[in-house]
Amino acid sequence: MSLPVDMTRSFIDAVRAVDTVGGLQSLMSEVATVMGCRYYALVHHDRLPDHYDPRLIRYPPAVIDYLSGRQACRRDPVLRGCIFADSAFLWSELGSIITLDGKDRAAFAFGASEGLNEGITVPCSRLGESLGSCTFAGIRRAEDAHRLLGAVQMIGVFAFQAARRVLGYPQRLVMPPARLHPRPRDCVVLAGRGYSNKEIARCLHLAPRTVDGYLTEARRLFDAHDRTELVVSAVLAGEVGLHELRRDRSGFPPPRARKPGQE
Repeated sequence: MSLPVDMTRSFIDAVRAVDTVGGLQSLMSEVATVMGCRYYALVHHDRLPDHYDPRLIRYPPAVIDYLSGRQACRRDPVLRGCIFADSAFLWSELGSIITLDGKDRAAFAFGASEGLNEGITVPCSRLGESLGSCTFAGIRRAEDAHRLLGAVQMIGVFAFQAARRVLGYPQRLVMPPARLHPRPRDCVVLAGRGYSNKEIARCLHLAPRTVDGYLTEARRLFDAHDRTELVVSAVLAGEVGLHELRRDRSGFPPPRARKPGQE
């Protein structure tokens, strides 16, 4: 199936006029039903997992309980995918956007067991603000997912704007002071590009022990258990820009090529 253009336009008109969380909840439920989706989630990532509005998340209770843990939330593959994706993406194609590990595959298997068999997520951002996203999941006919991408892209952006408005997010934002000093921040950026500590040391002309120390201190600042959580936390805190994580736009030199057998 595909969502008719007139229906998409009607939703956008309605969501731009909505002025209560309850009204937005009703619209999200209605459009999810029309698209054949059991679940939806409309969230601002800097409010996860502590301060999400339950009226804008319709997920299976077991999944919400799982994501209520800070570590599980920050490691969530869909949330990480939002950092690197530039438009709506299918969960089944997330492996082409980020590298999935065993924990990610286990998270998807758990979600599927609860009815989240396939989903479409739209990353939503605003300059100077942490990421958010709009998701429709549990698609009853998974083969329809590709046909819904365009409609979900448009719906997601307008729905997220409405959520900011009805939840009272400020129109002018004041960013908190940075917690990372310049050199540790550089280390976090390069870690986010997938460089090892030794490669980071070569890029920045630092001793490997110094890089280890900078990243350890950065993990302590963000209460992150590993590099993945650290990079996600730094992005969500607004201290590292999404564009900085793409190697092809690097402001740093690439690591020097290794000789065969060289560490």
